[in-house]
Formats: sequence, structure tokens, C-alpha cells
Amino acid sequence: MATGKQPNNGDRYKIIETLGQGRQGQTLLARPLAIDFPGAVVIKHSYYPQEPLDNLVKRLRTVGQHPQLPALIDGWQTDAGQFLAFEQITAPSIEADFSPWSPAALEPWLLSLLSVLEYLHSFRLVHGDIRPANIRQGPQPILVDLSVAPPLARQEIARSATGGDAAYAAPEQILGTLVYASDLYSLGLVAVRLLTGLAPFDLYSVADNRWIWPDLVADLPKNLTTVLHKLLERPLDSRYVCANQATTDLQKSPSLFLWDQARSLLPAMGKNQPGLPAPRAAEPIRWQSCYRLTDKGITTALALQGKRLAMGNSTGGIFVFDLAAGKDVYVFNNRRRGHRDRINALIFYGHLLCSASNDGTVRLWNLNSGKLTHSLTRLGWQPTDLAIAPPYLIISNGTGQITLWDLEQLTLCHTFSQHQDWISGIATSANGQRLASISRDRTLRLWSLPDQQLLETLASQSQAMAFHPSGNHVIVGNNQGQIDVWHIGTPTTQDRLCSTGDGVSALELSPDARLLAVGTEGNTLKVYQGADGQCVSDLPQGWGVIAIAFDGHTLVSSSQDETVTVWRQAPMP
Repeated sequence: MATGKQPNNGDRYKIIETLGQGRQGQTLLARPLAIDFPGAVVIKHSYYPQEPLDNLVKRLRTVGQHPQLPALIDGWQTDAGQFLAFEQITAPSIEADFSPWSPAALEPWLLSLLSVLEYLHSFRLVHGDIRPANIRQGPQPILVDLSVAPPLARQEIARSATGGDAAYAAPEQILGTLVYASDLYSLGLVAVRLLTGLAPFDLYSVADNRWIWPDLVADLPKNLTTVLHKLLERPLDSRYVCANQATTDLQKSPSLFLWDQARSLLPAMGKNQPGLPAPRAAEPIRWQSCYRLTDKGITTALALQGKRLAMGNSTGGIFVFDLAAGKDVYVFNNRRRGHRDRINALIFYGHLLCSASNDGTVRLWNLNSGKLTHSLTRLGWQPTDLAIAPPYLIISNGTGQITLWDLEQLTLCHTFSQHQDWISGIATSANGQRLASISRDRTLRLWSLPDQQLLETLASQSQAMAFHPSGNHVIVGNNQGQIDVWHIGTPTTQDRLCSTGDGVSALELSPDARLLAVGTEGNTLKVYQGADGQCVSDLPQGWGVIAIAFDGHTLVSSSQDETVTVWRQAPMP
């Protein structure tokens, strides 16, 4: 049984044992009695709350949606302090076995946890206690014992350090300061322990004032060596600032690229023919993170036009960002005759920006003057996506209709009504002759715009779609992570292009069809060769990709963690 202060929880939990206790609080293992939750929970009891309970619960419930972090189950407060009940992760910790790992096993493990830290830090949270006991083994490593300290303010770069294991703590943390890079140092030290099987104090020579672990490991890939050295730099200004930087360097590793390419080596735009040799492994493409925008809310729609980036969010706000100047040039919101609900789609057309919203309107904004020029609405309308194929502005709807509007007069020309449910996406061929649409009615439909008629209906449970500029191929992704290509012809045929680990939430084909950017419901953002489906880039991404904009050289993605990341192709070394 636990000692010290006990939770006054109205008989909701039976305390099994105390897992840890300190001056600030205690950690308890308990069994739920009055809530429907299988298994035990871990209760973190803070004697001296630093944040209102409602704010804390809301934040940790959002953070805990990541499958590699424990989910928050319950939260309450009494005179004895705050109590948070997390799911118990029963998988064994990695400290159960310290037999040395191979570099091939360490690389994907390290890459996976760097992605978790990138996600955690995107909420301005520092873990502060990364050590083997807090990393559990599973199909993917799970990071437990989340900090309940308030997030860093946007202008704040450090906070006073409390707790943490001295064996794995960064030098600045031991001296009382905690920064994002402190987590990276601790993770690097855990990685080196796995690589060598030795405890941290055996890996550093005080007499020589240097790490000795490189002397103990043979045949370590160059890029893994570089990453570990930089994770473990003692001066802060020599260490990685963020997990994203370490991920980028680690992904240069040949072994990781070959593994990814081998997994995605699948038939693509043309059918595989027996006897043909397998495609050569593709050269990886590097990307540099240029901007990481965290002040737009949950960005639900993106559009890219040269140096202009348009972002629409879940509350109806629209931001037009100048990529060259690095600042917003226009903000359209309620105070400026803006939308009142989620933005579902954005598209540029010359000096105009068109936006579709759940508020039942499609609006056109003049980017020369920054003013609203037109607002289209229909009774019961819920516009879901936009496309432009002169002379038409094409709008899909939640009821299953697709309407064609004259771009000059903005008058309704025609309505397609064959879909039976919400239309998830529409796209046109480069010549404007064909339109493709996907719907929750589990169909992919092809239309002739000049003839204003349905050409073909195909069975497809697609969630995202892109039209090849030739008009002869439609690329679709589903919630199983499969990306297929429909070849339009007589008959229309289908091939598997590639597969991802999570459901596809967004995909975008470069204008020359050379590259395909794919975002998933997990934390995956990848770039594939459009010709054969080989993966050429694997980028760190906040959890749950929502939207992508891609012109072949600039790649923009938004995710559920309220982050928009702008990437540019890095020059060849």
C-alpha cells in the first residue's frame, strides 16, 4: 500500500503500490473501480499544482493521442493536490537487457524516439527524465512518465530543472536548467548504452575529459556516429537544438534508406512485367526545414503559389504567408468578413485565392487589394473541396454533389449528382478535360468536363487523391496505408504503387509527376518517386498529417499538433 498523502478519489481507484515519491509528489499504481478501463493505471499526484486542472487535462489528453506516449485516462483535484491517471504501459523497459545492440537495430529505434520528442517538443513540453526505465519495448518504443510541468512559453527557451536521473541527465540539467536539447542528450546517452551495454559513468573518461564509447564500437555507420556525437556534445551551443535536426542527419544513413526503399519497391505507373529487372535503388532527396509555424491553430487546408503560401484553419481563419519575407501579408478572419467555420480547401487562381468552408460558403479574395470580392452560397451547402479548370470553378459538397461555376460570371453552369455521400476530394487533369472525385460512398468517379457527363465509376475506398498531369492516371490513398494507381483506359486497371504504415490522409503529386508527397494519420511524411514508388525522403512530422501543398521543390505539411512545416529541397552535396 502507498504511504504519504492519498488521493481522495471517491472510491474510483484502489491503490496497489507506490512507484515513486519525492518532495513535489508521488507516483502510484492503482486499479480503477468506478470507470470502464481495463487494467491498472499510473496516478501522478502533484502536491503543489502549477497549472489549472482543466488546462492540464486538455493538454495531456491531446499529447497522449500519440501511440508512443501513455494516454491520459482521468484527472481530478482535491485539497491534497492534483491527480492524473495515465494508462499503465505493461511492456518491459529496455533496462531489462543491456546486451549490446547492433547499429542496424539501433538506427530505427533512435529515429522512432526522435520523432516522439519532436512531437512532444511541438507542445513546448520537455520530458526531463529520459532513461532506460522510462522507455518500454514494443513494436515501437514507448516513452513513459510524462512531465506534468506547464509548457514553456513561446518566448521561453529554458526552465528550472527538477527530477531526472543524474546518470542520464545533461550537464545543464544537473546545474538546474532544462531545455529541449536536454532530452536529446539523455536519449543519446541511452542509445550509446544500448550500443555498448555499458553504464553511462563507464562511457566517459574524466581524466581525458572525453567520451570513450567510440573506442568501444566497431563498424559504426558514419552518419550514426555523427548523430551520437552531436547528441552528446556537452556545450549546448554544439549540440542539436531540436530533434528534427538529428532526424535529418540520421536519415542520411545508407542502411535506413535501403531498408525503406526495399519495403516500397512495388509496381507503379506501368504494370510489372515478368522477367524485367527490379528498378535500381533511388537516390535519396534531402530537404531543409525553412519554417515551422505554430501560431495558426489547427491548419486544415494549404495552397502554394510560388512564394505565396495560403493556410486555412479549423476556426475559419485564412493566412497568406510570404515565404521570401517570412511573414504574413494577409489575415482574413471574422473581423474582416472572413469564414466562421473550418476551412476545407484553398486554391490560387492568378491574383485570386478561393476558399471553401464548413460555414456553407466559397469566397474569393483579391490578393492585390487584400479584399473579399465574391461570396458564393447555396441552401444546405457544405463545400468540401475546390478545383479550377477554366472556364470552371469546381466545388464539391458534403451531400455528394459537384457544381461547375463559370469563372468569369460566377454563375452556376452544371451539377453532377451521382455520388451518394460526402465527397472527400476532387482533382482535374492538366488539360482541364477530365475531373476525378472520391467519396465516402466508396467510389472513384471520372467525369468529362467538356461533355459534362460521367465517364466511369470505380469501387475505391480512397481518402486522398491526385490526378496525373497526363490525365491517364489517378493516384489514390486509403485508410490502410495503400497507395494505388488507376490507369484510365479500356478497361481501366489498377496497380499498387507503394504502402505506408498508417492510413493516408493527404497526397500531392508534383506538377511534373516526378515526385509524390504522402502524409498519413500517424507521424509519417514521405516523398516517393512517381514512376516506381520508391521512397526517396522520410521527413519528421508532427502527429497526424492533415494537409499537404507541394510544387516539387517546396513541400508544406500541416499536422494535428497545430504545426505547419515548410521544407525546401536541399542542394546535392
